[in-house]
Amino acid sequence: MDNTWSDNNNKAMEILDRMFSAEMEFMRSDGNDFSGITSVFHPDIVVHEPASLPYPGDWCGYKDLGKLFNTMHNTWSSMNVENIVATLDGDTLFMGGTLVAKARQSEKEVQLPFAQILKIKDDLVVEAFPYYFDTSLINAALGHSEINK
Repeated sequence: MDNTWSDNNNKAMEILDRMFSAEMEFMRSDGNDFSGITSVFHPDIVVHEPASLPYPGDWCGYKDLGKLFNTMHNTWSSMNVENIVATLDGDTLFMGGTLVAKARQSEKEVQLPFAQILKIKDDLVVEAFPYYFDTSLINAALGHSEINK
């Protein structure tokens, strides 16, 4: 029996566990401790956030990544991805799940499908493409109208 599929799923989940743990650790440190970030993300990291969110665009390198995480932390009082499924195919990690987030100011909670494609280089995340099912729902919870319609 070929265990490649199972091995790829396990490796993908290990990468995601490390990534989400590093993000939370960074936020708990008030953006001062980059050690977890550097152990999971490649120095050339680029995160491509949708233009319709309050933190749009490409976030490049550790400094920008820290700014993105701080912005997200200031926007959401809690944020989690539940029911994650993931697999790794070569240098590409595919994941999906349910985003559950609570807006810091309005205290409104959103739950929606969420997917992400991560590119891996040298066992580190080098590029991230997050896909939110409904950015207008996110903006409504945050008290914003659609940004850059």
